[in-house]
Amino acid sequence: MKALAFAAVLGAFALPASAAFQTVDFGGYSVTYDDSSVLGGISFNSGGGGNTVGFGWTLPDSLVVNDATTEFVLPSFTVVANPGYTLSGALTGFIGNLSFSEFGSGESGAWISGTVSINGSPLTAFSELLNRTTQLSLPTIRTGYYNLGGTQSFGSFSSLVVSNLTLTLSASSTAAVFSTDQGRLEIGFVAAPVPEADTYAMLLAGLGIVSMVARRRLPR
Repeated sequence: MKALAFAAVLGAFALPASAAFQTVDFGGYSVTYDDSSVLGGISFNSGGGGNTVGFGWTLPDSLVVNDATTEFVLPSFTVVANPGYTLSGALTGFIGNLSFSEFGSGESGAWISGTVSINGSPLTAFSELLNRTTQLSLPTIRTGYYNLGGTQSFGSFSSLVVSNLTLTLSASSTAAVFSTDQGRLEIGFVAAPVPEADTYAMLLAGLGIVSMVARRRLPR
């Protein structure tokens, strides 16, 4: 499930006994997450036009691999709509940028895996290679970065759960993959208020008045 294949089943995902959960209320939605991962607490949240919102983590400098293949456990988290709101729109996800340096015949790689579900749907496992962008390519050295971003439309939803999220970095003895100040894990979607019953009533009344006026203007 390329681009964004994150999530799981609300309240029903398996986590280590040592997991420490925190809940953050961002107004239209709340996030419950495991802050015992290498990323720690949520680093930022955002809001924009059209009720678009998002949250995420900064990738720490401890994400460094040389002459090894290392798995880094990322946060498991649950997103739910707060009362009076609905979640919808295109669900977006991004992880990156992770820099790489390769010398001579050195090789490196990066990929992410986990399980995902929307609205309590069956758990779906995924594993995706991060995209590789080479900025410098010489016979003796190559540098660039890894990232993965994309959009998946799920329509309207009330819960999103991500579990078993793991970032794997690989580098030979003459290569390295490492996080920089631009590294982040980010999730985005739309959190819109649900019109109340009296709002619907006013809308219907307004439509009725418009209809009456239109009928009176019709020639007899």
